Amino acid sequence: MSPRALLPIAAGALLVAVCLAPARPAAASSEDLFGYGPSSQAMGMTGAALGSGFETVYGNPALLSLSRDRKLSLGFTGAWYDLHADGPQAPGNMHLQSVHGMVIGATLPLGFGGVLRDRLTLGVGFFTPTDVVVRGRVLYPEKPQFGVLGDRAQSVAIQMGLGANLGHGLRLGGGFAALAAIAGKVLVATNESGQVGTKVDDQLVATYGAILGASYDLGDDYRLGLTYRGVLDARFAVTIVVKDLGSLEVPPFNIAGLAQYDPRQLQAEVARVSGPWRGAVGLTWRNWSRYPGPPEPTVLCPPEEPDCGALRPPPFNFKDTFSPRLGVEHLIAAARGIELHLRGGYAYEPSPAPEQTRESNFYDNARHVVTLGYGLHLSEPYAPITLDLFAQYHALAPRTHVKDPDVPADNPGFPETKTHGSIVVGGLVLGVTL
Repeated sequence: MSPRALLPIAAGALLVAVCLAPARPAAASSEDLFGYGPSSQAMGMTGAALGSGFETVYGNPALLSLSRDRKLSLGFTGAWYDLHADGPQAPGNMHLQSVHGMVIGATLPLGFGGVLRDRLTLGVGFFTPTDVVVRGRVLYPEKPQFGVLGDRAQSVAIQMGLGANLGHGLRLGGGFAALAAIAGKVLVATNESGQVGTKVDDQLVATYGAILGASYDLGDDYRLGLTYRGVLDARFAVTIVVKDLGSLEVPPFNIAGLAQYDPRQLQAEVARVSGPWRGAVGLTWRNWSRYPGPPEPTVLCPPEEPDCGALRPPPFNFKDTFSPRLGVEHLIAAARGIELHLRGGYAYEPSPAPEQTRESNFYDNARHVVTLGYGLHLSEPYAPITLDLFAQYHALAPRTHVKDPDVPADNPGFPETKTHGSIVVGGLVLGVTL
């Protein structure tokens, strides 16, 4: 193939890179990593049985029906990484970019009459990074990376839900979460004037995942909660097609990858919901075993020839995880119209990734998550305002990855690498009842 023939293909690939660079491929939601809403994030990322306000669009949309006020909330959250991969050829400090974003939420009771009076509430919640729309990277598998913890929090995320009070202590709710994905096509061909050119068409599209919830009151003091969240994934997929170049035949190039992935999950909780001391304990299951991994083949085999010899990325072999969570809240009636909320919690997040013994260096560690929070809630005779703050400390359990003897000696993880580090998360949300 001559250099002149390669020029249109190279130009097409360059255009793809230019088009994708400003937005970057979509990353997964910060909600799966750090929870959503100041109360939940301060209480061990619980929320399926104990929660209220806009944050229940993610925690459990059935609990939206507890909110009978029109309320608008605005806040800020940030996460700072200190992750390390230490070894003879490992990079040491991974220098992951911190996350800063705005949180916006609202609840709107629906003013129906009759049997639907005070039964339905609509809620919305947004997380918007301050410096990007979406960010994600799909690196070579042998490149040292924290794929589960890295860019997953840097993406605009939208949740919407509807909660219904069915009476007799039973509540149901449903909604969805949405993220961004990129799809496009680059056509390299000869135009009507006989010149070789390229045409680029790329689009930012939305992907959706269902959120369903149910709760049941066990008398006045206790509640059971169950939340299902469907798979939320977003690919970037750009196909380069070369045609009408005479005798030159080039197969389509598939520039694609899975840059974000929230697994299917089920969260179950039991909570004490009355009195000055409240709390929740629960377990969250994540279906990580269905994770296909970020990279995709550059050349796709046709359906009639599935074993065409195209290179395939190595399997990631993730496993399902079970995460126990605990949250406690102490309510103090400081004075008429003033309530103070002191919160704390703990969560254990096991790693779905296996030890990296082969060529891949897709690191992940189990996390011990300690959470704290404070809330100031004002009502009559004061303005109806709430201020909630939270902080989290994620301590990564140290982990050693020992390569098999037949792995090439120039692999960045050879002969072994120790991964460890921490993540600090914090934020505040101001709410106003309208």
